[in-house]
Amino acid sequence: MKKLIVLILHLFICLSSAAQVLPEEKVFAHLSKKILVTGENLHFSVMARSENAPSPSAMAYAELIDRTNQPVAQVIIPLEQGFAENQLEIPSHLPSDHYLFRVYTRISPYLGEQGIFNQFITVIHPSLPPDTSQPVRNMQLETRQSRKKIDLDLTTTPTSGTFNIPFGLGPKLSKSSLSISLKNPYLSEELQGYFYNEVYQKISQPARLIPEPLGHIVHARTPMHQSDTSETFFLSSHGTQSILNSAKPSPQGELFFDLGALRDFNFLLVQSANQEKQLDFNPQSPFLNIPFHTEFGFPQLSLEEKDREFLQKLLLAGRSENYYMESEKQAFLPIATGFVADKTYLLDDYNRFENMEVTWKEYIPEVLVRRQSRKLVLRVLDKPLSAVFRENPLVLIDAMPVFEIDRLGKFDPQNFEKIEILAREFFLNQDRFAGVISITSFENDFGGFELPENSLYLNYWPVQATKKFISPHLVKLPVPPNFPDFRSLLYWNADVEGQMEQQFQSSMTPGVYEIVISGIMENGDFEIHVDEFRVEED
Repeated sequence: MKKLIVLILHLFICLSSAAQVLPEEKVFAHLSKKILVTGENLHFSVMARSENAPSPSAMAYAELIDRTNQPVAQVIIPLEQGFAENQLEIPSHLPSDHYLFRVYTRISPYLGEQGIFNQFITVIHPSLPPDTSQPVRNMQLETRQSRKKIDLDLTTTPTSGTFNIPFGLGPKLSKSSLSISLKNPYLSEELQGYFYNEVYQKISQPARLIPEPLGHIVHARTPMHQSDTSETFFLSSHGTQSILNSAKPSPQGELFFDLGALRDFNFLLVQSANQEKQLDFNPQSPFLNIPFHTEFGFPQLSLEEKDREFLQKLLLAGRSENYYMESEKQAFLPIATGFVADKTYLLDDYNRFENMEVTWKEYIPEVLVRRQSRKLVLRVLDKPLSAVFRENPLVLIDAMPVFEIDRLGKFDPQNFEKIEILAREFFLNQDRFAGVISITSFENDFGGFELPENSLYLNYWPVQATKKFISPHLVKLPVPPNFPDFRSLLYWNADVEGQMEQQFQSSMTPGVYEIVISGIMENGDFEIHVDEFRVEED
């Protein structure tokens, strides 16, 4: 597939908090299980609601927090109609302990009391026991009474089981998620549920509350005392596709770049139109940084000798689970290009010259090559006026602005696929350009052209694509004889769609298993229903 260059033309308008009228957002998540081994993937579904309808937010943020309120894993996930299914990998270096999983949108923490979903999970590391030397505060806040016991009239053996969702429960819950997994014995019953904003100190709304109806927004700052509101910062995003965006700092030194529909990027590049000035650009984390409530504390994880057999079976399940769980990654769809060229030159259609300067001179009549003070200067034809622009055009390689025209002119174009010319005025947000010269490489890697010296490479948080199981049973049914099945997660379906009868295949790992059904009530609230059964050891 050809690489596309997308130039975002709209300006994302940042309204002051006084002028904003944003409705309350509620966020809920369903976790596939609540006890895991390091290296496993925690699968989850997210539902975001606003005024009893799907939230317009296009992004959600999920992270795992340790008892010192430090993030140990973070992912950005796309929402579609307020819903997402995704996963979070448990880092292999984490010590055994309880951790807090939380998820929210960019604005939900500041719009109501149910904007941050929080739930405890337990992580087991085979050789890093929990640290019992740290003081533990008494847990004085209780989780919401969300877990309603139900009787699913379960019929099961150690190898198979079926159950029926009670009449009225399935249709009553919309966007229902269903999981069957080994129950966590290290969290008390009152800590098996979830928390909301009450576990944090007062969350103050920022001066600018920036919603994300289109896609992820990169927030950055420049020193306020050095902030020049006329200076243009360029941010180019690179991956399977590349886009260019720009912004000018506010008087407070804040910058916002809306990536729009782009999801599949690997890194970001930042440059300033003022190449003589030292680049001072500080990207801000899109994740929360708020202290816990003074009365909120993590429970202590205590592992004893009597737990050895259970932990060994849990580790076996965690280490072998990926071998029999078939899954597939849902690739991001390509986004539509917003750049329409007046003329496109495919360089393989011509003889290759030794550098770009000769290529422009010989093949591209819309570009005039001149020398001023011994420096290479490019001018583009103004096609509508049948004239030549007097100003510099915007020159791009794979959506990255290039200001060092001399260096580009001497560069060998052997890895460049095409050159596109826009022979007319071009507006990118608040800036006007005298035409565009856009170069695309074969591999979307700048064709080997070195990154500008006065640029900043950002290894930014990626947007994570969904990874779905091929079957909600996680194994192909029927299971072959003597199949070594040790799963601790027996069933995962992020969107049950009101199916009233469910079948599942048990594993060889004995213990108490939990069936969890969650969804949205008619009044817009979230609800969880649970039942349990035991798998006996053969």
